[in-house]
Amino acid sequence: MRKTNRIGFTLIELLVVIAIIAILIGLLLPAVQKVREAANKMKCTNNLKQLGLALHSYHDNNQSFPANKNLATVTSIGWHVMILPYIEQTALGNSANPSLPSYITAGNVNRLLGGNKISTFLCPSYDQILSLSAIDNLPNGTMAYTMHYVGIAGPKGTNPTTGTAYNVNGPATTQAGLAADGILPFHKSLSTTAPATPGAVKIGDITDGTSNTMMIAEWAWQGLEATPGALRAWQRGGLWDNDFPACKNIGSSMRTVRYITNTNHNDISIGSNHTGGCNIAFGDGSVRFIRESIDLNKVLLPLASRNGGEVVTEY
Repeated sequence: MRKTNRIGFTLIELLVVIAIIAILIGLLLPAVQKVREAANKMKCTNNLKQLGLALHSYHDNNQSFPANKNLATVTSIGWHVMILPYIEQTALGNSANPSLPSYITAGNVNRLLGGNKISTFLCPSYDQILSLSAIDNLPNGTMAYTMHYVGIAGPKGTNPTTGTAYNVNGPATTQAGLAADGILPFHKSLSTTAPATPGAVKIGDITDGTSNTMMIAEWAWQGLEATPGALRAWQRGGLWDNDFPACKNIGSSMRTVRYITNTNHNDISIGSNHTGGCNIAFGDGSVRFIRESIDLNKVLLPLASRNGGEVVTEY
C-alpha cells in the first residue's frame, strides 16, 4: 500500500492555531489600548500647553487675558476665537467679527467659523467632536465643530478660608449664573444690566499666584453627549444672564453634573475620558493632571479662584 504525504493542516490543528492567535490578541489588546491612551493623553497635554501659551501671548499684546464680552441680546464670540492668531490660525482669526454674534443669521462670518475643525481644541480621547446644539447647524446642513477645553470662569460656593461666598453674577435660575473670580470670567457687558466688573483679568490680578490658579480645563467626558445641547460650537462665547459655552463655573466634582436644558449649562462639570482625572492648564502655563478624587471644597474651588487668599497645601 502506497503511503501519501499529507499536505496542509487537519481541522484540529487549525482550531488550535486559531485559539492561540485569539489568546495572543486578548493579551496584546489591552497593552495596545494602554499605549494609545498614553499617546492621546500626551497630545491632550500638548494641546493645553499650546492654549495656555496662546493666552499668555494674547496677554502680552493686549495687557490682559481675553475678555468674554456680551453683545446685549446675542451670544458673542469667545476666547477660543480671540487666540486663533496665536495658534497658527491667523487668517481664520482675522475673518472673525467681534461686533457680530457667534451664530444665527445665514451670512454671519462668525457662524461659519464653526465649520473649521481646530485640532488644538479637541482631545483625542473623546469621540464627540461636533456640537449637539441644534442652533449650531451650518448653511450646508452639517453641524459645527465643538471644543473640549473650557476656560475657568471661577469657583461657585464658599471660600474655605474666609467663609464668604465666591462672587457669581447673573440669576442662578438661568443656566446657573456666571462665576466671576477666575482668570476667564464673563466680562463687563455692553448692555446696561450687567455690572462693570469683573473687567478683563490681568496677570497682576491673580494674587493667589498663577501656579495656584486654574485657567483652562478639559471638558470631554463620556456622558456629556447624552443630552442634546450640552456641547456647543467652539466659536461661541457667552450671553449675559444666560449660557457661557466658552467657560465653566467650578462648583462640582469632576464628571458629576450633566446638562439639564436651560437651567445649568454653566455648571456642567469639567472632566475627561482619561482614567482617574483630567488635564488642567494653570495661569503660569503649566499643565497638570488633577485627580478626580481631589477634595472639592478644600482644593478644587480654591484652585479656580484668582484672588481668594485660600491656602492649598497639596493636590
